[in-house]
Amino acid sequence: MRSRKQAFILAGCLGLIVLSLLLVQWMILLYLCPLLLLLFLGIFWSSSGELQITASHQTPAITVFEDGVLSIHVTVKNNGENLHVLELYDELSDRVAVDSGTNYMVLSMEPNEAVEYSYDLFCPVRGLYHVGPLHVRERDFFGLLYKDTIIQDVVELTVVPQLEKIGDIAVKSKVNPYLGMMQTHRAGMATEFHGVRKYSAGDSYKRINWKAFARWNSPMVNEFELESSTDVVIILDARELQEATGTLKRNPFGYGVRAAASLASYFLKQRDRVGLLLYGSSEHDLTWIYPESGNTQLYKVIRSLVQTKASGNFTFQAAINTTIGHLLPKKSLIILISSLEEDASIVTAVESLQAQGFSVLIISPSPLDIEYAPNQGDPAYELARKLLSVQRNTILSQLRMTGSHVVNWNPSVPLSFALKEVRQSQIRR
Repeated sequence: MRSRKQAFILAGCLGLIVLSLLLVQWMILLYLCPLLLLLFLGIFWSSSGELQITASHQTPAITVFEDGVLSIHVTVKNNGENLHVLELYDELSDRVAVDSGTNYMVLSMEPNEAVEYSYDLFCPVRGLYHVGPLHVRERDFFGLLYKDTIIQDVVELTVVPQLEKIGDIAVKSKVNPYLGMMQTHRAGMATEFHGVRKYSAGDSYKRINWKAFARWNSPMVNEFELESSTDVVIILDARELQEATGTLKRNPFGYGVRAAASLASYFLKQRDRVGLLLYGSSEHDLTWIYPESGNTQLYKVIRSLVQTKASGNFTFQAAINTTIGHLLPKKSLIILISSLEEDASIVTAVESLQAQGFSVLIISPSPLDIEYAPNQGDPAYELARKLLSVQRNTILSQLRMTGSHVVNWNPSVPLSFALKEVRQSQIRR
């Protein structure tokens, strides 16, 4: 293909010819010689035929945590004739950045020569991204002619949210028929001491508490707390509004995704069953993962969180009305993660859940703290924050009056620290 430079040279040649005819000055045509020589050399040194380039991308992993760095190794081979000037450019998503090295190369390649180069990608925001395809352009020394091709070798990259370690959350759960590690504070077969009682026929002699026997002069046996699984449903507010506050990386939705992934990991490690509900777009676009346990369930949850984009304005009440009858397991623990903005139905929906026997824990990333953090010391922001705090505190108080446990989370503080009050009090079923 002809470049702009060649078009300008051809236009200059045509202009000199027209000028010499108008002025009847044939000496002007002498200036055509260097321009024509440049065109001839460009054509002479340009390669013929199509580009025969192959390329492949290698990476040690296709999954990386937020703020992680991933190495990309590219191998390019020339299966055709000699290439004097070859440009290589790897197409990248606008949400990743080159941390070291470069995804743009200019080099020359001989026939059957292979070239390798590497660069590191910084991945600050969770999501599904691509590395590639590879754009290849070959041109002559003078930049007059070029050939383009695109090599469709694409690496799908998954950036998952950071998983924060969470301490114990005291939860009194109903007894499920599934083995788990959540203490229910009921007597049963386990390892955590619960108390002693009088010996009954059929009790194992190994459970006899000999010190209590000597003290009460009556056979006494040890009892242990029953451990069983808990049904936990994490509901994440994925309305478009959740990304309207803060920056691309620091917003209520981003912090909510991180909290949801961390909580799912925590409960699944406890061998409990975890489900996920994402609402925001519309009734027909609700994302629902039925509660299950195991590492496969954690993969499903994180995959859904990574793929989800904030959109729509579907209310929490509408989402509950759609799922409460046939999707939400009865008497399960509901964890709502939302900034609680512009949704007057949340209090009514939480009351409905409480009335039907669900336990509700609400974790609310504070949009006021997110917005105020980069503007500390600004009197205007300080006044606005105080005025908006009155409205937010009213909603938080109404939710606490329903019997739910509410955590007003400043995302600058680790989630595990914000949940300390949950560990100090028990959520009753």
